[in-house]
Amino acid sequence: MSQNQIAKQNNSTAILGETEVFIRRSAAGAIKAIKGKVNLLESKGHLAKIQDKVMITEAGYRELNKIAGVSIITPEKLTLPDGKVVVNPYPIVDPVSGTISKVWVKKIGIGYSPIGNLVITSSTLLYDIQMYLIQDLAKKVQYNKDAGRICMEQTLSEEDMKRGAFFKIEGNVGVWVDLSHKDVLKAFDTFINNKLFAERKAQTICERNVLKKHPSLSTTYVEPQMLNGKHVGQVTVIGFTHDLSKDELLEMADQAERGEPIKVRGEDAQIIDHYDDVTEEDIVSSTDEDEIAQQVKDEGQQPAQNQSADPTFFNESGVVF
Repeated sequence: MSQNQIAKQNNSTAILGETEVFIRRSAAGAIKAIKGKVNLLESKGHLAKIQDKVMITEAGYRELNKIAGVSIITPEKLTLPDGKVVVNPYPIVDPVSGTISKVWVKKIGIGYSPIGNLVITSSTLLYDIQMYLIQDLAKKVQYNKDAGRICMEQTLSEEDMKRGAFFKIEGNVGVWVDLSHKDVLKAFDTFINNKLFAERKAQTICERNVLKKHPSLSTTYVEPQMLNGKHVGQVTVIGFTHDLSKDELLEMADQAERGEPIKVRGEDAQIIDHYDDVTEEDIVSSTDEDEIAQQVKDEGQQPAQNQSADPTFFNESGVVF
């Protein structure tokens, strides 16, 4: 058999879900690498438009990860910045309301980069629900002065405190809001929703951070087209298969948590480890199906515009390896 025939036999295309992928096999026929263009659909929660940019959500990264094959590990423990070791995830409960006010969480991703080297990404974050409420309220009063104002606490009158509430930002500076204003009520709806899904949302944000940091999934924004009023996009992904056992993956996660150098089967692993801040982008792009269902129930669905995508958009394979 000629070299060209062997190469052709070892390289082929296949269907993975709804995606056509290019597969490279070893001489024994085992799949070694996969490359394909993955379709991301806003209608399926894969994309979200934030500040005029269309970015990939946690659901979108999970779709891409069907090819990339990054394993996500949740360590049993995590170390806080003050050195305290706690259970993971670690919710902090407000003693007055008895509800979750903050959540610490850590996730670790283990997989191969597009050039085939082992990379471990790690994200530790604090999801501060109260601070996100303050940020949301500050934006409301910035664009609608009837909703409230940013001021010093000592400038508030007795009447202000009767019909509103003051939230400190730093020192005596904070945001006062009128609790009867519709924009403020909407912010509190979001606040309650964030509390309701606090632990799950913190983990979702953390998983998205782990995936988007990994070299195999490092795309954040897409150049979208429109299909039936919704954004659609494509991302090329390269994935490598491996035979690492569950025990090996867990041991690597433990080593990463302890801050130790990691070497697997004679190969040094690259480690990308960060403490992450939760941004507005993280909040919006990590909304899961249950939250979307709740929002639809509360607000009702908006009718889609009747626009079409380029008919060739979903037919491009471009899978030359």
